[in-house]
This record gives sequence, structure tokens and C-alpha cells, in this order.
Amino acid sequence: MELLDAATDAGWSFAGACRELELKEMRAYRWMGRRESGELADRAPGGSPLHGLLDDEVSEIVTLYHEWGDVDRSHRKLAHRGSYLERVWVSPSSVRRVLADQGLHLHSPSRPGASIRKPFPEWVEYRPNQLWIYDTERHEALPNPAVVKGHRLRLVAASC
Repeated sequence: MELLDAATDAGWSFAGACRELELKEMRAYRWMGRRESGELADRAPGGSPLHGLLDDEVSEIVTLYHEWGDVDRSHRKLAHRGSYLERVWVSPSSVRRVLADQGLHLHSPSRPGASIRKPFPEWVEYRPNQLWIYDTERHEALPNPAVVKGHRLRLVAASC
């Protein structure tokens, strides 16, 4: 604002000074109005947004976490669960943010353990090419040759 004042005192037009300082005129006028009212200092960020969560919504999200957190295990699923149950209508990011503010964490499911291989029967001597398994599927011959394309024979061979 001091640069604008000095430029206009030196004979510059207000628009020309703003153009030279690469400052939009509307912003300069807004700053001048704030300076006259004594509010030129920076304000705290955020203000009071109209879309902020209400205390009831925050408590409902926490309640949903305690009731359904182990089942849903995701902030997205909890947000949808709240709307399905008609208890709270919030975005998934709001659910995640509220849970983080409350120090609550959704735990991912534990990984399944390694599967255990079934042993061969006792009568099988385990060595290569010892055990052959056939799995066949056979249909009876059809009297109409036009329908034979449905006939199939599947052979699966496995060796150990």
C-alpha cells in the first residue's frame, strides 16, 4: 500500500501504478478499504465455513466408528454406512478427517496364513512320473450329427 501511495503522490495514475506493480485494481481497492477500517493485518486462515461439520455429525461419525469400524474397515464404507442408516450424510474425506482428529484408526484385515498342502496317500511312492491322474468328461454319442458339436472329451493329465 505504501508503494501505491508513493506512486500516486509522484504523479502516477492509480490504474497505472497497479499495472506497474502487477496488482489488480479491485484487490488494491479492497486493501484500501481494509486499511481505512484498521483491518489490513492478515487474518487467521479458514474463517467459519458454512460447510463445516456440526458437533452432532462429528459425534455420529465417532459412534459409527465404534459400531461398524471392525466390519467396514474403511472411511469410505463408513461414510456410505452413515447415509444407508440415515444417521449422517458426510463425505468419506470428512469421516477420515474426523477419525484422525479423534485419534481413531481403522485397522486393515489381517492377512490369511499360508495354506497347508495335503500330503500324498501312504500307498503313493513319491517320484517323478509315478502318479498319473485322469479327469475325463464323456457324453454319450448323439443320434443327430448336427448336435455333435456339444460333445466334448476333456483330458487332464498330471504327473508328479
